[in-house]
Amino acid sequence: MFISKPRIGAFKRTLLACSAVAAIFAATPVLAQSQGGASVAFAIEGQSMEQGLTNLARAADVQVLFAPETVRGRRANRVVGVLSPAEALRRMVEGTGLTVTSVGARTFSVAVARADIDAEGATAIEDVIVTAQKRAQRIQDVPLAVTVLSGDDASRRGIGSVTGLVDEVPGVSVNYAFGGANYGLISIRGVGGADDYKPNGNPSVALHIDGVYQTSNAYLGMPLFDLDRIEILKGPQGTLYGRNTTAGVINAITKGPGDTVEGSGRIEFGSYDYTAMEAAVGGPLGDKVGVRLAVLAEQGGGFMTGAGAGKLAGYRPVIGGVIQTQVPPIVDPGRREGFGDKDLFAGRATFGFAFTPDTELTLKLFGSRDRGDTRQYDRISAAKDSNIANAGENDDPYEFYSAEYPTHEIDIYGLSGTLQHRLGENLNLAVIGNFQGTTRSIQGNGDGSPYPASRFDADEKLSQTSLEMRLSDDTGGRLDWIAGAFYVSDDVDFDTHWTSYTARTKYDNLHKQTRNSFAVFGQVDYDLTDKLTLSGGLRYTRDEATFSGRNDDLDPWGISTFTTTFATTNPFVWDRSFKDDNVSGRVTAKYAFTPNLNVFVSAGTGYRGGGFDGTSIFTQEETLPFDSETVTAYEAGLRWTTDRLRLSVDLFSYEFKELQATTRLANDTNGRANVGEAESKGVEFAVNALLFETVNQSLDLDLAASFLDTEIISFSSARVAEVLSTVGDPLPGAPDVTATVSLNHALTLANGWRLGTRVSVSHHGEESNRLNATPGNTAEAYTLLNARMELETASNWAVYAYGRNITDEVYFPELNGASRLVGAPATYGVGLRYRF
Repeated sequence: MFISKPRIGAFKRTLLACSAVAAIFAATPVLAQSQGGASVAFAIEGQSMEQGLTNLARAADVQVLFAPETVRGRRANRVVGVLSPAEALRRMVEGTGLTVTSVGARTFSVAVARADIDAEGATAIEDVIVTAQKRAQRIQDVPLAVTVLSGDDASRRGIGSVTGLVDEVPGVSVNYAFGGANYGLISIRGVGGADDYKPNGNPSVALHIDGVYQTSNAYLGMPLFDLDRIEILKGPQGTLYGRNTTAGVINAITKGPGDTVEGSGRIEFGSYDYTAMEAAVGGPLGDKVGVRLAVLAEQGGGFMTGAGAGKLAGYRPVIGGVIQTQVPPIVDPGRREGFGDKDLFAGRATFGFAFTPDTELTLKLFGSRDRGDTRQYDRISAAKDSNIANAGENDDPYEFYSAEYPTHEIDIYGLSGTLQHRLGENLNLAVIGNFQGTTRSIQGNGDGSPYPASRFDADEKLSQTSLEMRLSDDTGGRLDWIAGAFYVSDDVDFDTHWTSYTARTKYDNLHKQTRNSFAVFGQVDYDLTDKLTLSGGLRYTRDEATFSGRNDDLDPWGISTFTTTFATTNPFVWDRSFKDDNVSGRVTAKYAFTPNLNVFVSAGTGYRGGGFDGTSIFTQEETLPFDSETVTAYEAGLRWTTDRLRLSVDLFSYEFKELQATTRLANDTNGRANVGEAESKGVEFAVNALLFETVNQSLDLDLAASFLDTEIISFSSARVAEVLSTVGDPLPGAPDVTATVSLNHALTLANGWRLGTRVSVSHHGEESNRLNATPGNTAEAYTLLNARMELETASNWAVYAYGRNITDEVYFPELNGASRLVGAPATYGVGLRYRF
């Protein structure tokens, strides 16, 4: 990337690397109103554009980012007078076919104007800008495996939550093996699918919303809307991110206020009575304040049919031939069409303040309310199931039997703030603070039966507070650095009321956990030569946690086998604590053969703090904390970009010790433990190719794939048979092959109308959903075909239509023995959109 600034000498200007940059805060009114800083006296004569931009950046003490091939052959205009840096840049490039974008209080990017591309019939792959290393960079210049989706692209693909990334981003999967549809476990490159499904766990994939770390997988259901982009960092991130990132990082970045009033709205109607409405508007309220408001509402879309309790209606358990009349009979709730409906409303208000040209504050207030149906399990047909729990299932995977149609109540709310302050030349301060929480009431069972082994009613309350502070010189000089500190505290109260027909009773699990985590971190990037950059970083983390609770057997029917079934006492009480610390880090070497071709190699370590099992705890052994998990990671990558092609290739190998996983414990319950060692290795590649572009139309190809080879190397268990059956197995949530390919066509019609078409195919390979996986816990591979067409008028009205799973393939994201979670059938929709 070519970055002009006062202290870079002539030798540095030979470093060719490039691009237009759009940072997270580019849309705040702070940038527009400050005009890039105080006015400066300029006296720059007409000259080559490259030299002119360099001289202007020196005179104004700002940085200007541009691709050398973009400005080559163009001549800069004369700039004389007392002007703001933004105005000076505008005058310098006026009429040259270039455009200037503010990407920070003192940072600008220069790129080819779209109109100039159309007029010349030129072809160009657009730059993709990410903040994966907590500064703006072209994606091809980042020595990490990063996938990015723009907000518009995420909307077109129907991604409304983190779990929507599955089948859209290769290498990403979701596992619902133990907790049901509201307790999904995200995995990246086969890591994370064995995580704790309860809300007090430590997800391997660290979710961030606007840079704020989300402490629990309970936040995976947070609706994503009005997005600027989603960045997916694959692999352990042991330096700049925390708390637990042994699988990777997902960072969703929402839009902020703009320098002019603008907004959008859409209404959509789809299969199974689905409706969605979304609206957003933002802009300046004055010289120093801006605001953006965004709302989302979704209803319907349930594609399952409830058939009632079937032949189990009225059933009571029988002991020794005697019907237990004191046990309430199974109730038949009647037939229900369209089960699985959404009922969601979410909103966000973003405020931007420009206290001075060097000081910006962004506040985000958000909340969501979800009262939808809880997605249900189907069960295999009665002809294939010998279990008495089968109520008469047929072969229809979209019809299920149940004694109830459970719903959920999930509220998420919070406030986050980001302060950016320029302390001096090349010295920047960033402070990110957050408070948020969620309350959840969830029902379910994993048996897909009116008479399950157990059913649960969970009431959960979570809250978290976090603060991150960073100092950096990240302006693109020979030496860039970042140093910071991070603190997060979270409290989890989660009570679960169980009905167990296996233990012939009802019982309560009452849990409370408090965690505190502190970290300091730093990273240095040094250009050893114009082509070779060395990077190194360290992170020290200290974790503390307390965990207390009790189990109470209520024995409402007088026939409980609670103590013998679970090898426990009644009541059972515990109070534990945990402490650990770790130093993790990463070293990277990147070599740029040309401005658009580079390779990198890296080695690093990652850490996931230990903690406590949050499932049903019955014995003292289960109350003991499990140890921290560590990973050693090796990666190599290649990035190559031309006018028509962007190619990335990544190879990786991870070695895990003290692997944390949910498994079957000695008392035959599911629990969290350290189970041994594992490895994940593979290769990924992504291609974005502009097949052709003319004045009126373009066609591009997106192709990405991930090939995984995971293996459990050692497994600790008192059950010898399970050790023998598990060692050598793949990790849960680790499909061997995932891939997506899409063709995107754009056509400009008469009177400025535009037609866009996208056809995509995604493939998800076979994967198991638990350790000790049997054929009944291994989901088969599936392939989905999707399409979308949008017609947009010159006045920015648009109508669109889409189809997902057009071939109506029946597939199961999860198999849990005789029960199964079925994917959505063919769905279609139409919508109306307007932007202003």
